[in-house]
Amino acid sequence: MIAAAVVRVWGLDFGLPHPWSRPDESIVVYMAAAVGQGGLRPFFFNYPALYPFALAALFGLYYLLGRGFGWYSSVYDFVFEFATDPSGFFLIDRTLSAITGVMTVFVVYRIAKRLFDGRLATVAAAYLAFAYMHVRHSHFGVTDVPMTFMIMLSLLLVIRAWESGRTRDFAWSGLAVGLAVATKYPACFLVLPALVAHFQVSRGIRKNIPELFCHRRLLAFAACALAAFLVTNPYALIELPRFLDNVLIVLRQVDSPHLGVKLDRGWVYHFRFSLYYGLGWPLLAASLVGMIMAFRRDSRKALLLCTFPLVYYLVAGMGYSVFVRYIIPVVPFLCITAALATEQVARAIGRVSRRIPPWVVTLCVTTLILIPSLYRTIRVDDLLTRTDSRLLATARATDLMPPGASVYQTYAIVGALQLNPGQYFLERYRRNQVVADDQGSDGMTNTLTRLVDSLAAIQCFRLWSYDSTTGRFLLNGLEQDGLPDYIIAQQLPLRTCRVTPGAIQKLLAVSYRVRSEIPAFDTSADNHYDEQDHFYVPYAGFKGVERPGPNLFIYEKIETGRGDGDPNKNSRRADSNR
Repeated sequence: MIAAAVVRVWGLDFGLPHPWSRPDESIVVYMAAAVGQGGLRPFFFNYPALYPFALAALFGLYYLLGRGFGWYSSVYDFVFEFATDPSGFFLIDRTLSAITGVMTVFVVYRIAKRLFDGRLATVAAAYLAFAYMHVRHSHFGVTDVPMTFMIMLSLLLVIRAWESGRTRDFAWSGLAVGLAVATKYPACFLVLPALVAHFQVSRGIRKNIPELFCHRRLLAFAACALAAFLVTNPYALIELPRFLDNVLIVLRQVDSPHLGVKLDRGWVYHFRFSLYYGLGWPLLAASLVGMIMAFRRDSRKALLLCTFPLVYYLVAGMGYSVFVRYIIPVVPFLCITAALATEQVARAIGRVSRRIPPWVVTLCVTTLILIPSLYRTIRVDDLLTRTDSRLLATARATDLMPPGASVYQTYAIVGALQLNPGQYFLERYRRNQVVADDQGSDGMTNTLTRLVDSLAAIQCFRLWSYDSTTGRFLLNGLEQDGLPDYIIAQQLPLRTCRVTPGAIQKLLAVSYRVRSEIPAFDTSADNHYDEQDHFYVPYAGFKGVERPGPNLFIYEKIETGRGDGDPNKNSRRADSNR
């Protein structure tokens, strides 16, 4: 458990205070902040409410702690910190995710011990403790790892209900399943192992199909699951049409390539990429062999253990939206089946070499299987401790550019430098994504208004945008004459993403000179990234990667007719198609 915690908190503060150092974290954090500000109605139902509610409670404790230690003299001070340097809030989010990741290791141990034996359980826990995919994503303050913890906790309670056959145990497992779905919707497939447990408990009892489905065990399970979900997501019932519409949108998004980046269908992609690199081929192979062994050893236990991951993989792999994180919930199950295969191999070796203690054989086999995963875990943790290129570029740009300078940034979503105090907060406020539909109290509304006015008064740079249809630059939606004083261009490691419009590249070639370069990766290295996810740390292959983030170039406008050496050199530098 200690080792599992170390590899998950190592580099946990990566990229902060940049709000997009890990995509989607800011969405979760701002949902939690809206709850704390009185906005109980969610912005959307793409995420269930349980995790943001839990995070909001932790933010409240953070505020009380700050008042106690004198960090904040008022709510305004607290909100000002959130707007200008949200590092503490993002770190709370990531810490919660990391804690659930570590707790999942313990739950896996309990499940494996309950179904098999202690030695196998120890091996399964060791596999998950160092499973690269799970370790990597435990650093991120999003809902995938917490959902996986809730899935495994629910399964543990389902197993207890399967062993006892008691209605109250099925009710408790239903409560856990409802909370798991309230963390993230794909946990709904936990209904299947619960059904397997119910049918196996009812085996030998003469009942027809309607009686089986209307049995008090199953009714207690369903009632508790539904109640747990609705209590933590009340607006799913209050605004049922909007809830169903949002869920359908999420389902359509899963079926379609994210942002038009079409890779293999999920069944193929997750096997050859997500799991192959996320577990390492030895652990993946052992897990598949172990799954077959599980059915040969005890089909009743195997059905209980394997129904969820098999059905989940089948459904998650149907579409072309293939974020690696989508497949995290199957990882703990694969670690358990891999432990089963490891135990069988260790026993076979032990029968040949009787002089070697069985635990030594098991340790050696386990270590060999973990080597690829351990290597990637250490490499990614090391990278996460290095300063993100966007933070270095922000410091460099503020030194180079005079106050009041006009700046245009290519791809101003994930990679945009936070040049002005509260820049991202103001962007969300203007889109009404700080408190949903102005639900905050009058006091909070006044605090936010005061904060926005204060931030607007201390903006250092004029941040321009670009309209590709007219070829004109804009400031707050208004067309501007001339060109911006500076252009900050990005070069992404993703093969499928162009971020600098061709017209901008031409401008850079003839009207700008490079003032500074902040490299993060070698463009010639053949590394593997999660192509649909704009997290700029390799998933596999770490050659030539110096730090997280894109390569960044700060360009300064030059006088007409004045060149900066070879124009083609600037054009090549501005080519941000990778």
